[in-house]
Parts: sequence; C-alpha cells; structure tokens
Amino acid sequence: MTKPARSVAAIAPLVLASVLTLSACASDSGPEGDSEFTVGISNPQGAQPILKMTQDTFTSAAARNGIAVKALDAQLDPAKQVTDVDQLVAQQVDLIVVYPLDANSLKPALQRANAAGIKVVGWAGLASPESDPGVLTSNVDTGGSYRGSKLLSDYVKDQLGGSGNVLGVGLGVPVPILETMMSQYEKNTTEGSAIDWLGRVDDPTDDIAGGQKVVATALTKYQNDIQGIMAYNDAAAMGASVAVKAAGLEDVVIVGQNGDEDGIEAVEDGRLSATVDLVPWRTGLILEAISRAILNGQDVPAFVESPTELYTAGNAANRVPWADAAAKIESGEITCAQGGGCPENVASLGN
Repeated sequence: MTKPARSVAAIAPLVLASVLTLSACASDSGPEGDSEFTVGISNPQGAQPILKMTQDTFTSAAARNGIAVKALDAQLDPAKQVTDVDQLVAQQVDLIVVYPLDANSLKPALQRANAAGIKVVGWAGLASPESDPGVLTSNVDTGGSYRGSKLLSDYVKDQLGGSGNVLGVGLGVPVPILETMMSQYEKNTTEGSAIDWLGRVDDPTDDIAGGQKVVATALTKYQNDIQGIMAYNDAAAMGASVAVKAAGLEDVVIVGQNGDEDGIEAVEDGRLSATVDLVPWRTGLILEAISRAILNGQDVPAFVESPTELYTAGNAANRVPWADAAAKIESGEITCAQGGGCPENVASLGN
C-alpha cells in the first residue's frame, strides 16, 4: 500500500501561525513513525464518556492495524473544531474522522481537507441517511438518531398507554445528530397516539445540573402536568429525575440515551425508566473498519447505522460493560468481524 498523493499547493494556505502554535497541543496516539497511515479525529467533547469510549476503541483497533491516531478535542466549541480540522489538514493526516458540532460552519474546513486530498468520515455527521454527504466519503450514525429514538418512543407510548404530556430535553448546542434525535422523538411519540408533545427545553451545560434546572422550570410552567420526559442523553435524564423527585411527582416515565455505567445504574435503581445503549465501542470499531478500508482504496457504504439496544430494569444485567469490551478490543479478542456485532457490510470490509 502507498499513501495517496497530496497536493502541497492545496495545503500551504492552511499553514497559519495559529495552527502551527496549536499543533503542539495535539493528542497523538500510536507510534506514528512505525505506522503507514495517520488518521485525525475531531472529537466534539473529549470529557463526555461515550465520545471518549468511541475514540479510545477506534485508537486501539487502529493501532492493531498499523494506523496512528491524532485526536483533538473541540470542547463543545464549534469555532475550535474548525481550527482543529485545519490543524489536522496542516499536519497532513491521511484521513479525518469528525463528529460535527455545527455542520454549516465546519463545512468549509472539511472542503479544505478534501482539496488537500484528505478523505473525511462522518462520526454522526449527517442529519439523515438521504442527505448528500458532500465532503464525507462515509457517515456512521451512532444509532441514537433513528433506531434509538424509535425504541424509546415506542417504549414511552407503551408505558403511557398512548396518551399524556411528554417533554423533550435537548442540548444547548444545536449538534446536527442530536437535533435529528429530538425531532424523531416528537415524530415517533406522537404518531398514532394521543400524546401531546409539550416541546423541548435545552440543557446548557450537558450535565445533570443543567438538565435538572431546565426541567424544574418546565415543571413549574406546566404545573407539574408532565407524564413523560425524553432526554438526549442519560445525564440530562438523570437531572430531570432529580427535578421530578423535588416536585414530589411519581410515575413519570423518564428516558435517555448513551447507556454508560451511570445511566445503567440509574435504570437499575429506578431514577430512569429506560435508556438506549449506543454501544460506543462498536461505533469505534465501525469507524476504524471504514477508515482503514478507505485508506486501502476500497469502496465503503455511504451511510452506516451502528446497532443499539434498549435497556430497562428487567434486562440491564444483560448489557456488556463498556470497559470489558474496550479491553477485549485492545487485546484483539473483539474485532469488527469477530464479536463486535458490526453490520455485515462493514464487518466484511478487508476480508
């Protein structure tokens, strides 16, 4: 295998003083000198456990296949993410994996990557499977936008007997894939039911405290007449649970997504009614398999949805802990094709 040729002229305008200064802050993973390819990752928020798990398992799988990884953390700042992508372009990585915070503001930077001969893989990069990928060679949906939303909507409808008032809790930053998730919550929950979608409130801090505050305000606004709450992630859902308890309410159906250890514990102890495990370690495997195939000149699917699972108190014990799966990926015991549960059109790549 040989690295694809890169146009120096296309890259040169991007080597700005600010980018060169930032290059010292890059988080390098893997012995780049011993690797044939280098992949850059633009993580929207490295402190978020589910995003860190995807990045870590991608890095482990890549290292086993001779691919070095440079990971940058946008820290929920769309402007920083643009700078991060430009930095990866200036460093002449071979491919970029990106989870866009703001698709519109980021697109010019991704176009600059394309102009420099760098392929881009979307990690939750499009609003729908039908969207024109444009700058993306492939897009991997984490499984929460469509499958996860449908699983939770069906669950909420069933628990409420098809009627009641439901509130959505979104993120204060309009991340494309989360916006799709919230619109799917509303569509699927109200479709064929008498459920009234009250609208949504937004967690400004992406944590339990932020979710608690906005849900408490909503409970006051709606005079506690809320029977269901559907949050974009488990932390916001747990914040909603705190607000509901403080209001003295019982039997409110509260659901979220992510399915990390804290979320599963909240399901088991009754703070949450259900969660969808987005299985981030599997997303990492899928992203790595697709990236590796692109680097090796293979055709890849334009859109892939990572399989997800719904957990309640009744089946939460069946979930594979993320740390256990990550350790097996690092050791090579789990791969995309063996034990990883990747879709067939991805598991077969490279075989």
